[in-house]
Amino acid sequence: MFCWEIDWRAPYTAFAPLAGKPHAHLLHGGDHARSQWSIIAAFPSHVFTCGDDGDRWLKDVQDAIDGRTQNNLTGESNCDAWPLPKAAPFTSGLIGYVGYEALQSTEPSLDLPQSPHALPNGVFGVYDCAAVFSREDRRAFIVGRDEAAGRQLRDALGRERPSAPSLPKFSAPNANFTQSEYENAVRDVIARIEDGDFYQVNIAQRLSVTTDDPYQPYDLFRIMAARSDAPFAACLHYADGVIVSNSPERFFRVSNGANGIRRIVTEPIKGTRPRGKNVTEDEALQRDLLADPKDRAENIMIADLLRNDLSKVCKDGSIKEDAVCELLSISSVHHLVSRISGALRDGVTVTDIFRALFPCGSITGAPKIAAMEVIADVEQSGRGPYCGAIGYINDNGDADFSVAIRTLIADRQLQSVSIPVGGGITLRSNPKAEYQETLTKAQSALDALL
Repeated sequence: MFCWEIDWRAPYTAFAPLAGKPHAHLLHGGDHARSQWSIIAAFPSHVFTCGDDGDRWLKDVQDAIDGRTQNNLTGESNCDAWPLPKAAPFTSGLIGYVGYEALQSTEPSLDLPQSPHALPNGVFGVYDCAAVFSREDRRAFIVGRDEAAGRQLRDALGRERPSAPSLPKFSAPNANFTQSEYENAVRDVIARIEDGDFYQVNIAQRLSVTTDDPYQPYDLFRIMAARSDAPFAACLHYADGVIVSNSPERFFRVSNGANGIRRIVTEPIKGTRPRGKNVTEDEALQRDLLADPKDRAENIMIADLLRNDLSKVCKDGSIKEDAVCELLSISSVHHLVSRISGALRDGVTVTDIFRALFPCGSITGAPKIAAMEVIADVEQSGRGPYCGAIGYINDNGDADFSVAIRTLIADRQLQSVSIPVGGGITLRSNPKAEYQETLTKAQSALDALL
């Protein structure tokens, strides 16, 4: 492994020349205590694309991970000699996304609608190096396992601050549900919950805007990320479209802990309020969210679901709730978040974790399979990258994935942007309030676009 320190420049600046190039990605944690690193990867040595057989795709991905891990020359004992001020979250490995429909082949009973986007059901690129930026220390590095790849990436990074981002005029948003249709869908779901088949279902609508003028999705990402401190922002470029994510929610993180024990943590979000116009209003909205029985019940149900999912891959007795219905405030909204962790059983792989946990219960409902069947019936459309997962699998075995919410998809012709938004429906849901919550979640994207 190698690690070179390079001149500091903002990650936005460094990534600018790579914007638009297929398989060039920027993972950029917002200015939030939970994330102070940015990661740039480009020029993958191999790409794994998910077709109709998501299970076969995962096997191919795992074979690649196993091969890289066995040949990984990095040792923790070498890190002290590196110029890095602390351990970087990613040095080399796989980066990409898993779409909502990717793993239906692992559950034969599911018949999900196709994604409405041209993007594949999932893509992982294999990257032999990365540029990592410690924003806390204002230091930047090229780190990885292949020095030739490192030189290529280093030479491709920008040095001069790019011009201010700008976007053309977009149309007013259209949606695949009218307000009355969405509210009726909520009523339909409540009636099905009363029948006792499930407890909660997440229903989404898809807004979209169009333009006739050329634009750069990276400009949209810059505008959105500059206005938000969401900890899991990402801009992923592909030939078939661009994914712009500003997610506040961690799906799961795997890390190597003490005594060689690998641990996993998941942080589901349920419960949302807008930010107030002043401190008094903002604090009132926080108190309302923390005390709301519907939002708390919704969050606790999903935490229970994820605890059950974790039991499939964790050692008996190791799963614990580190936080329940904790307040998470970011620049645009307040959320309730719970945190569940456990010690992974020996031999469990990242792809085993995907088979056990994916999709995240916070964007399906409980029980998961029944909820996904209802989602397919009510939405009558696939979700694509939205409600999937975005992140990395490091060559040392660590992994970190966000839930792909607050996630926009720019089509390959760069003429439209999809803005999917949803919310969890329970027996206590108010149809009008649920519809309004989707608009609250879409507002930061609409503010950037319009």
